[in-house]
Amino acid sequence: MLLAKIQLSKEDQLYLLGDYIDRGPDSSGVLNTILDLQENGYSVFPIMGNHEFQALRAEKEYDKKSFVYFMSKINKSDDLLNKKNKLKLKYRNFFESLPFYIELDDFILVHAGFNFSKEKPFEDVSSILNTRKFKYDFDKANGKTIIYGHKPVDLEKITEKINFRKKKIPLDNGCVYTKKHRFYDFTKLHRLCCLNLDTYELIYQENIEHS
Repeated sequence: MLLAKIQLSKEDQLYLLGDYIDRGPDSSGVLNTILDLQENGYSVFPIMGNHEFQALRAEKEYDKKSFVYFMSKINKSDDLLNKKNKLKLKYRNFFESLPFYIELDDFILVHAGFNFSKEKPFEDVSSILNTRKFKYDFDKANGKTIIYGHKPVDLEKITEKINFRKKKIPLDNGCVYTKKHRFYDFTKLHRLCCLNLDTYELIYQENIEHS
């Protein structure tokens, strides 16, 4: 739906901020869409999210029974497993190929953010994937705007950050949250957001289960 709204063409570059799995009923369908776009000549650049990283780590560290439980009950992505209850090769290869961030001329794209108090913030994988709050450092970020996801943010706040050209712009509006939640006001969430980095236009699609 959102791909149709942005009218993605092969001349465009599409950057994705991670967490393609465990946020809906069809994790494999999301991954297949990304892979199909890439295979058909579209310039799609996904980065690592904490859920993809967790799936890779769980397969390496857990015994088979614990891994299956993790993928089916916690990560809710058992459709990514083969008959031997391992990650299907194409999905494992995809996860392993994902960079932790992408740096462009004017932007840095990351899943969660950076801990700029660290001497080497761009090597701090835990913060890159999991931080829910970080302070911007102009020098360490080379003055570039950081676009990030991970933590659901009200649409109004996202729009405000974009309109004022803030150096930190969140894009996660918690598309999955369509019902009452103990932490979030779902009425201000449930959208999948896309930012045009050339024009700063925000385009979004409401969760089709909510709209």
